[in-house]
This record gives sequence, structure tokens and C-alpha cells, in this order.
Amino acid sequence: MQVKFWGVRGSIPHSLDTAGWTAHFEKLMRDFFSKGFKSATDIPNFLASKKPPEIGGFGVATTCVEVSDGPQSLIIDGGSGIKSIGETSETGEFHILISHFHLDHILGLPFFLPHYKKGCRINYYSAHEETENVIQSLFQKPMFPVSFGSLQADIKFHSLKVYEKNSVNGFSVSPFVTDHPDLCFGFKIEKNGKVYAHAVDNEAVRTSKAALGRDAGLYENVDLLYFDSQYDEDSVGTKEGWGHGTSHRGFEVCNNFGIQQIVFAHHDPSFSIEDSLGQQKKTDEIYKKKYSHLNIKWLYAYDGLVIKI
Repeated sequence: MQVKFWGVRGSIPHSLDTAGWTAHFEKLMRDFFSKGFKSATDIPNFLASKKPPEIGGFGVATTCVEVSDGPQSLIIDGGSGIKSIGETSETGEFHILISHFHLDHILGLPFFLPHYKKGCRINYYSAHEETENVIQSLFQKPMFPVSFGSLQADIKFHSLKVYEKNSVNGFSVSPFVTDHPDLCFGFKIEKNGKVYAHAVDNEAVRTSKAALGRDAGLYENVDLLYFDSQYDEDSVGTKEGWGHGTSHRGFEVCNNFGIQQIVFAHHDPSFSIEDSLGQQKKTDEIYKKKYSHLNIKWLYAYDGLVIKI
């Protein structure tokens, strides 16, 4: 199983402005020379000394994740990251899971090119009863010039049963309820003995098996957990009920369920590259202080990241 993160930003797409990128490039150039590099031939070695987000940031696009196993794949949510899938995919069939309807998770759907291609087959799956109406409403004036009825693709909508294993394109997909002010589902995806858990948007006020009840199933026997860490424990108190978590709570879930690999995402749209690197540093301090004995593999997601399970 392979997981590719096409969009990891929270709430709204965000990039540095021109002045911000200029300042970032200047910092990189100064770092290049301060470390003794001198010529263009040294650039590959300099880049290799950095982690990708230190060079290009953590990404711009909002939530969209692709899970694949051989020729079969699923797409989770239609944030702005889904646009890139539509522009690069060579397949004619797509299977899209919808967790909830906050705008950052569906705003990319009108720009998903396969909608406009005759012969393409697009299947939407959700545990929400209103999914078809919500998706259709994205394609109407005055918000968008192309009507849903004029789309060329063959589009179908399918219902998922909560707390049950649903068969979707060769994968087992189980929806669970996350801690979010509007009904939102996390997904447990299984295939060939590998398990991926998708847990954004999720405030994670429940982290123990007892508190989670039936929703504890989302975290059981998981190989890779994708977790909402838009805030940290210093700031989340002023955003109670907003539906986003912290890396500390993610580590608590790992501790309580024996999860060995976690990826943090839904990055704050107000954050610069330096802000996100600073939050990542805080996460490292928390990990070393309380959780290092668990030997958890963890990192902050960035657009384009690929993890094989």
C-alpha cells in the first residue's frame, strides 16, 4: 500500500507572497554560502543536506490524499490538491471518499478535470446522506459557470455504512466519527494486511479506548495514522470546538493504541514556513520528553509526500 499526500494545508490554500518567497530564497542562499558551498555544482549536495519542507515549504493545497495498491486506488476528499491528480492521472476511473463538507475539503472538485471528460467514471462514497446534493451544488451559477448536468463523465454516488467494512475498489473502508463540530468521518482503509487511518478534521478530545467507544476502531491495528495537528497545546485552548487537534494528542493516540507511525497535517493556513518548522520543533521536544521510548516514526506532511506501508 502506498499513500500520497496531494494536499495537507488546513482551512484554505495558502502560500507565501512574493516578498515572503524572496526572503526565503535569500535565507537559503545565505545558508548555502555559510556552509562552504561555492558553485552551481554544489547545489545538489546543499539540497540533499535539507529536508524538502526546508526548501519548498509544507505545501499550499488543502486536504487530498491518495491511497493505492497496484492499479487500484482511492482518493480521500476533494480539497484543492485533487486538481493535480486530475491533471496527471492516466486512469479513467476514480473512487473518491468524502469525509465532510467544509469548503477546504471539497473546493477542488469543480477543478477536477476528469469531470469534464467523456468516458471517465467517477464514483463518490460517503456516509453523509446529503452528499449528492452537496456535490451537485458546487456546479451551479452564480458560484460556478458549469452545471452538474453538463458534465461529461459518468458520475455515481454510493453510501457507506458507519462502523462497518465497506468494499470500495478492492479496499476495505470503515468510517468512524471524529471529534469535529460538524459531522465528519475518519476512514480506516485496509488491503493486503496493511492499514491506513485517516483522522482529519479531528480535535481528538477523545484519545483513550474508553472515551472513544466504537470510534476506537479507527485506531486499532493501524500501520500509518494521518492526524490533524493544526494547533499546539498552547493555542488549542482558545480554539476549543473548532475541530482540529495537536501533535501531543496524536502521540497520545499512538501510545494508547500501539501505533508506530504517524504523519501530522492540516497545517495552519496562517503559518509561514518558519512557523511550521517552529511547530515541528515543539513537536520534537514533546516527543523527546514524553514519548521517545515508544520509538514512533513521525513527521510533518508536505504536498507530494509519498509513504509506502
